[in-house]
Amino acid sequence: MRRVLPILVTAILLAVPALAQSTKPATKGAKESSSGSAMKTMTEMGTVASVSATSLTVKGKTGDMTFTVDEKTHVSGQGASHKGSAKKGEKMPAQITDVVHEGDQVTVRYHDMGGTKHAADVRVRGGGGAKK
Repeated sequence: MRRVLPILVTAILLAVPALAQSTKPATKGAKESSSGSAMKTMTEMGTVASVSATSLTVKGKTGDMTFTVDEKTHVSGQGASHKGSAKKGEKMPAQITDVVHEGDQVTVRYHDMGGTKHAADVRVRGGGGAKK
């Protein structure tokens, strides 16, 4: 009996982490929407038709697509980090309109959030638009 008890305790201690690990979600890093399903990240490439502080319209192969943008939208491209640093020094939030202009070639990674397309990442691939 004295030998069985330590073996039983050891087996339980080894089994608990294995059981706890199996209850984690199968898709690591996937965001979940309010409906409980994982949000799928989609990509659109095209030319910027219009841009404002709250939206971005891109002319793609399938037509125009409008995306909502906010402070969580990551914008990258030539000069984006420099302009962001300048705004930070002035204690002003950086705007998408500082980097993205009409006529720019962009790649947009977005999530469909109940009929609204939210731009998570906007990457400027090439110029063409008028720089302000």
